[in-house]
Amino acid sequence: MDRGAMHVMRHSPGRALSPLGLARVLTRAGLVAAALAITGCAHLEPVTGSANDAEARRELDAGIALYDKGDYVNTIRSLLTAKEIWRAQVDTRVAAQKYVAFSHCLLNRPEPCKQSFRDLLKLKPDFELAAAESGHPMWTAAFKQAKQEAAGGDRGQLAQTQR
Repeated sequence: MDRGAMHVMRHSPGRALSPLGLARVLTRAGLVAAALAITGCAHLEPVTGSANDAEARRELDAGIALYDKGDYVNTIRSLLTAKEIWRAQVDTRVAAQKYVAFSHCLLNRPEPCKQSFRDLLKLKPDFELAAAESGHPMWTAAFKQAKQEAAGGDRGQLAQTQR
């Protein structure tokens, strides 16, 4: 059972969570589930045997640990300055960019949040939020806007090349 679910279980049955408390629980539960899914599927990625991949994973894990502590400013700083992450495989870069976006959103920085999602979608155009992540009040709108812009940009480029 993940930490978010355990947190929910600690609340007495008659005690309701505030909307912000519920959002935090759902966010953390979703992120823990996503992290477990990512690490559980790590064996499916091509094994390069590169020391860079191992270092990139350590840098990503360090950034996620900061995120889990609620230290969003240092999450952004840590992930964006981690050189090996940005030399790593696409899935590693996508995960880092997602946490950067989430952190900006949780810091109430809508434009950097949306830009981070745009950058993520450049890495992986078919990226979708996990079920536990979609619908979050702090980032769903920014993700949808970035996704629409990415789709619109692709159509616009296609139209220009067909002329």
